[in-house]
Amino acid sequence: MYPTLVALNCLARTCCINAATTARGMQQIGLLFVLSPALCWLYPEGEARARAFARYSGHSNTHPFMIPLFVGILLSLEEEIAKGALPEHAVSSVRETLATTLSALGDSFFSGTLLPLWALVSVSLLLSGYVALTGIIAVGFFLALLIFRAGSFFSGLRHGMPVLVRLKRLNLINWVDRLKMVNAALVAQVIWHLPLSRMKPFPWDVYLLGALAVLAASWLVARLRLPRILLWGMTLGALILMDVGLIGM
Repeated sequence: MYPTLVALNCLARTCCINAATTARGMQQIGLLFVLSPALCWLYPEGEARARAFARYSGHSNTHPFMIPLFVGILLSLEEEIAKGALPEHAVSSVRETLATTLSALGDSFFSGTLLPLWALVSVSLLLSGYVALTGIIAVGFFLALLIFRAGSFFSGLRHGMPVLVRLKRLNLINWVDRLKMVNAALVAQVIWHLPLSRMKPFPWDVYLLGALAVLAASWLVARLRLPRILLWGMTLGALILMDVGLIGM
């Protein structure tokens, strides 16, 4: 088992992994920086250490929030290699697949669901005047993220690849669908707090057309594979033109 200081050093360095991202290797340099304390401890001999660092000389990229789990599993595999229980090529055969799998999960659950949930809750509370509560929730989300990062790192470090079975039992993908329904309700809540809701009489036609526009945009993205950035640019352009008075209703 790794010394506590070595493990904590690697965990702390996961916060800096994207500081050296390159277009070609992505997180390659950052991953080597994170793994360096553990690899130097595992392989005191120069030749073995050089081979260990060479195993991570290729392209590497995964979701930033899943990096601690990714690193923990890699360190567990490296420990087995150092003991002679696994061949040296074991890491290379699973590293890219593991990174891609964790990246997909992180993009779907964290970037696509949990972060928008926090943002929508914060905007809704701010529009309602609950500034202090918004700050408390932001701190709570941040602390929860730190706990998740530390817990996932040490779980991967202790259990290795079998920790993925436990991760699967959490059923995060199904939680994505449920939380996105909550996000949709929060979007409606935010819109209701906008000045539009205080207009007398209430412009139900504008409200209905806006809802239909969102549904139409969702259909275009899902069916016709139109890039979302294109629809966002068109919407932003229309709002700017409306604001300067070039187009209007």
